[in-house]
Amino acid sequence: MSIEILIYSYLAVCMAMIMFNIACVVVFRVSDRRIDRMSRGFEKAIRKQVEDGEASEKEKKYLLRKLKRVANLRAFERTLQKIEEENPELVYSYLETASSVFMELSEKYSRKNALEAAFFPYLIREHGLFRGRDPEPVIRMLLDMVRNQSLYCRENAMEALYSIGNAKAVLAGLTLVDRSDGFHHAKMISDGLLDFAGDRNELDELLWNHLPSFSEVMQVALLDYFRFSSGDHKERMLEVMTSEDTPDELRYSCIRYFGRHRYEQAYEKLLHYARITDRNKWEYPAIAATALAGYPGEKTVGVLKGLLESSSWHVRYNASQSLEILGFEYMDMIDIIESDDRYASEMIRYRLDQRNLKARRRGSDG
Repeated sequence: MSIEILIYSYLAVCMAMIMFNIACVVVFRVSDRRIDRMSRGFEKAIRKQVEDGEASEKEKKYLLRKLKRVANLRAFERTLQKIEEENPELVYSYLETASSVFMELSEKYSRKNALEAAFFPYLIREHGLFRGRDPEPVIRMLLDMVRNQSLYCRENAMEALYSIGNAKAVLAGLTLVDRSDGFHHAKMISDGLLDFAGDRNELDELLWNHLPSFSEVMQVALLDYFRFSSGDHKERMLEVMTSEDTPDELRYSCIRYFGRHRYEQAYEKLLHYARITDRNKWEYPAIAATALAGYPGEKTVGVLKGLLESSSWHVRYNASQSLEILGFEYMDMIDIIESDDRYASEMIRYRLDQRNLKARRRGSDG
């Protein structure tokens, strides 16, 4: 009897799941049709307002009333996407004429729950709303959203701040993220900063000036951003790298920076880190071995060949990879392959096998 009850219960659960999925499909289809219908209406209104040159007060009130609902805002965003594919300038002109509406909408959405409110900064980012301007109410709303514990809401708000291009607002947002208890991955910070739409020199100067006030995790994210943004930070990076007070993680970021942006003044320090033999600090020679690929020369080759004897697999691998980048072939490595050092010989053989395997794959694909 108990087995029959279990089977019937299982069948009931399966039927409930099927009915739920059917209901979801129906609801989503109805919702999509409604959004499409709303989009067509918005498209007519947008084209008319652009032709007229400026939205009338009546049209602004209509837009404000409609866009208070997230579903309508989704339909509106879909319309902007469609028109933008055909004529980006038309969308830009329209958003300029209707900017006061979105300024007022920012206050409305600041009072909604996190999931609904997060769509508004998405709209700002996707279509360059307020770019190059200083809309205080909007920035205030976005900074309030950065305080939210929802990662989705917080990240959308930060991306909107990057797209507006106000350096001081971005700094304020980063400070709030750094002080919050919520998780925010460092890569999201560095990648987001690369999309900053304002004066990058102003932003970089602010970030450097406030760097010590941030946590170590945030400082690493900012140094990673500097590494990918430009090679204009060499002197400051060298200062951070050589300071005795610099934590290891920050120094690793600096070493990586000089691997991407060659700087002769940093060369001797890179060699120094590559020669560290303390097993507890294997990250230094491993990262420095990668960076040295950008500094060809006898001294570099000697250090990299020496690192092939390291007991750390990562150090040996990075050293062999850098030697390969520097143009060393099989015959150049014959002395290492035939040496008594098992670590070095095995790593070079492994790298050669990997390269031959890739070559065969390319040949078979061709």
